[in-house]
Amino acid sequence: MEYVIIALVAFFVAILTFFSGFGLGTILTPVFMIFFPVELAIALTGVVHFFNNIYKLFLVGRNADKQVLLRFGIPAVIAAFFGAWLLLNINDVQPLFAYDAFGRHLKVYPVKFLISILLIIFATMDLLPWFNKLEFGKDKLPLGGALSGFFGGLSGNQGAL
Repeated sequence: MEYVIIALVAFFVAILTFFSGFGLGTILTPVFMIFFPVELAIALTGVVHFFNNIYKLFLVGRNADKQVLLRFGIPAVIAAFFGAWLLLNINDVQPLFAYDAFGRHLKVYPVKFLISILLIIFATMDLLPWFNKLEFGKDKLPLGGALSGFFGGLSGNQGAL
């Protein structure tokens, strides 16, 4: 039954994010974390992302801005490997704290705590009107791609971060 739930969520989230342009990792990673360890959940989200992006490339790729694709995409892919490498290498860190809830003993690890704090910060920024007016020029695309890719590799939530 778990496999059916995972497959259905992945399928419907992929369809939803085709129209919104973002959110696959934001929705899918937490669902995968229910069933798998965090490292595997992020890797599986990456696999779904990869095939979803290949599909979208065939559907609408000819309309993509090639300059943005290269200047943002290449640094994002390279930095994603560094983020994933860091995730794999901080895996044996001790939990920050543990607690009991709903009949389960739960542990909070530094990487999960960091990603949670980042998501809260970025969600808060989205609510503040000043940040809606914030714009960056095309000269910032490589830096934006590198930051987005790094946090995507580290957390599985590239678009959200």
